[in-house]
Parts: sequence; C-alpha cells; structure tokens
Amino acid sequence: MDKRIKLVIRLVLIFGGTVIGILLGLRLAIYFAPFLIAFAISSMIEPVIRFLMKKLKFRRKFAALVSLLLGLSMIAILLLMLFSKLYNEITSLSSSQPEFWKEAYQNISNLINRGLNIYFGLPSEVTAQISNMVSSLSNSVSSLVDSFVKGIYNTAISIPQMVIFIFVTILSTYFISSDRDRIYDYIKDNVPDALLNKIIDIKDSMFTALFGYVKAQLILMTITFCELSLGFTIIGVKRPILLGLVISFIDAFPVLGTGGVLVPWAIYEFLTKDIRMGVSLLILYVIVLVIRQMIEPKVVGEQIGLHPLMTLITMYLGMKFFGLPGLILGPIVTLIFKNIISGMIKHKNLKELINEFIKK
Repeated sequence: MDKRIKLVIRLVLIFGGTVIGILLGLRLAIYFAPFLIAFAISSMIEPVIRFLMKKLKFRRKFAALVSLLLGLSMIAILLLMLFSKLYNEITSLSSSQPEFWKEAYQNISNLINRGLNIYFGLPSEVTAQISNMVSSLSNSVSSLVDSFVKGIYNTAISIPQMVIFIFVTILSTYFISSDRDRIYDYIKDNVPDALLNKIIDIKDSMFTALFGYVKAQLILMTITFCELSLGFTIIGVKRPILLGLVISFIDAFPVLGTGGVLVPWAIYEFLTKDIRMGVSLLILYVIVLVIRQMIEPKVVGEQIGLHPLMTLITMYLGMKFFGLPGLILGPIVTLIFKNIISGMIKHKNLKELINEFIKK
C-alpha cells in the first residue's frame, strides 16, 4: 500500500478514535463523577498531606484524614459565613424597606388600572387579539409553573441521591489520598509506559482546561462585580455591593446573565416613570455586556491555553452542537483533542505533516 494512503488512514483513525474517545469519556464522566471529583480533590490536598508527613511525621493514612477534615471544615465555615452574611443582608433589606413594597404594589396596581382603561377603549378586533395573546401567555405561565413545581419535586426526590453522592465522593477522596502511592504503583506495573504517558497527558490537559475555565469564570465574575458595584454607586442604587455580588453570580449562568436582572428592572423603572433610573440601568447593562464580550474569549483562552479567536470559535461551535453546555465543553474538548493529537503525531505541526505527506 502506498505510504501516502497509509498516512491518510493513520490520521483518519487517530482523529476518529480521538473524537469517539472524547465523546465516550464525556458520557462515562456522568457515571464516574464522584470518583473524578474525588481524584481532583485528592490532588488539591496532596501538598498538605506531604507537608504533614514530612514536617510532623504523620503516617499517610492519618495525614490524608487530617487534610480531608481540614478541607471540609474550611468549606463548611466559608459556606456558613456566606449564608449568614446573605441572610443578615436580606433580613435587613426586607425589614428596613417596607415602603418599597408598598410603593411597588401601588405602581403595579396603577399600571393594571391604566392598562384596563386602554383595553376597554380599543376596537373589538384588537381586544380579541389581545385576549388570545393573554390566553397563550397564561398557558405558557401555567406550563412554566408546572415545570417549576416538578423541578422542586424532582429536587426533593434527588436529595437522598445527593447525600449518597457527597458521601461516596468524600470516602473516595480519602481512599485515593491514603493509598495514592500504592494505586500509582499498581497502575504503573500493569499499564504499558507509552499508554500511561498518554493517559497522564490527557489527564493533565483535562484538569488544565477545567481549572483554567473555572479560574476564567471567577475572573469574569470579579470584573462584573466591580463594574456593577461601581455603576450602582454612581446611579444611586442602595446596597450596591450586595446587588453587585448577587448579579455577578447570576451572570455566570449563560441562560440568565446580567440582562436577566437589569433589563426587567429597567422596564419596571420605565413603567413607573423613573426614566433616569431605567436609562441608567440599560446603559450599565450595555457597558457590562460589551466588556464581557470583549474580554471573555481572551481571558478564557489565556487560562486554558487557546488563542482568543480559537476560543471564540470553539465556544460558538460548542453552543451550536451541544446547546448552552457547549459554551463550556467547546474549548475544553478542543484543548484535549489538540493535546491528544499532538502526542500521537509526535508533536509535529500541520506544516511538517503536509511536507511529510508530499515527500511520500
């Protein structure tokens, strides 16, 4: 067989096998999630374990237990502090501003009355169309409420599964951390070195991409928080820090984003004739949106090791093929794919491959 044909077949098999492997890995990751998370946590606490073993002469099993308990305690304390702070802020907000709810109720009542007066003054054909629209909207809202109730019910049902998930993750973390060297030696003795090196490269690429993406999102949330807090302070919104923090968390979700809060808020201000506040909120939203769209590909690209343009392309294609989760999966899968291919073709670039193909 011609060497060129062999090269083409080899490249096709490499690309096809890599794609199938990635898709299969993503599918299996759902079922092995507790153990993957446990492996990630054990890797994070490994420096603490080694410090306790070296400085305090702890045995590895005891050092792993102490490190895990310290980590869980820190997470619990941080969550308690966060929820306590938010609870106090929300309680203070609801108790100190009863006039706000009274004013909001009056504004909504006035809007409804004005809408009814306009509605009854319209021609019958127009009112019929409006009635159909309201009926459709009512059905949509009813479906949305049903979905919300079902979501709450499913969440309540899944609580025992979540408890089991957390319990399995914690136990797996301890077992991996306490016997890390033995597990590694067993794998090293039973897996060929070439395959083991490729697995390590894939693991490093995956964790680099995942942690890089999380870091990028934290950077974007911090920037959004600063923009919103400063913007709210300038336009005279009360409690700008709390609102900026809450909306910056919401902004991390592609479905909602900053617009999911600022746009309805601006519409409400327009309807209640506070034009200045409505315009200010829309301007703030445009500023936050433009800055995020400008810096997101660059920030994500720098953290996961892809060029900003390639990051933008992979995010867009990921969204087209996989929906909203594709915004996250696109860059991560691309980075894993890139490293796998690079390892399999012995780190040759596209130019070298084409030259090799032409010479043969």
